[in-house]
Amino acid sequence: WGNGVRFGRFVISAAPAHAAWSSKVREKITVPGVRVARPVRSTDGRFIVAGYHATDFVEGEPGHRVDEAIAAALRFDDAMAYFPAPDIERTDAWARADRAAWAGHSLQGKKLQVVHTDFLACCLFSGSLPPALTDFVPAAAARPYGYSAALTLIDGMLADAVDDAVLNRWSHIPDLLFLCERALDYREVLNREFGGSSNMGAKIERVRGLLVSEQDATL
Repeated sequence: WGNGVRFGRFVISAAPAHAAWSSKVREKITVPGVRVARPVRSTDGRFIVAGYHATDFVEGEPGHRVDEAIAAALRFDDAMAYFPAPDIERTDAWARADRAAWAGHSLQGKKLQVVHTDFLACCLFSGSLPPALTDFVPAAAARPYGYSAALTLIDGMLADAVDDAVLNRWSHIPDLLFLCERALDYREVLNREFGGSSNMGAKIERVRGLLVSEQDATL
């Protein structure tokens, strides 16, 4: 919830750079099998007031249901395939990390679209209800289809929330290992940006070793 505060059925939180774009999309989009938290407009129709925005509260807590989150992330990418990437000038750490992770990698011939760079953190679970998504956090630019799911997978592994066989279970995602490598680079850059936790660094290296092994196995 972006460190927000709940007031009844609303959550009020500071509005990041993507807040207006996210609100516009969440107001009208439907993602099959996902409960999308809808934005709340002010009385004069604005999404952002004095640097804050409001969202409908939805039941749920973050959970270690990573495979369900990956499936939901794929449905998100399907739903977002027809939306243009947001035209936002971003210089924040997350945008810099995204650009660094993709620098020098050719995207020629790949289907590019809006992707979610923090799906697992925004994904809530409540019993048997479908997963809920509290926000849409776009990458700095359009990225290949399936990257939302790859980032969710990598985040789950780094959080020790899923077993290593998750790579095999989702191997049908096009270019999965390539996308996972970019996702891992993204998290590695952010780890350095925010102090370089040695514990997270060790987890990143472990996962990188798994990706190399999987890549070698497919050659």
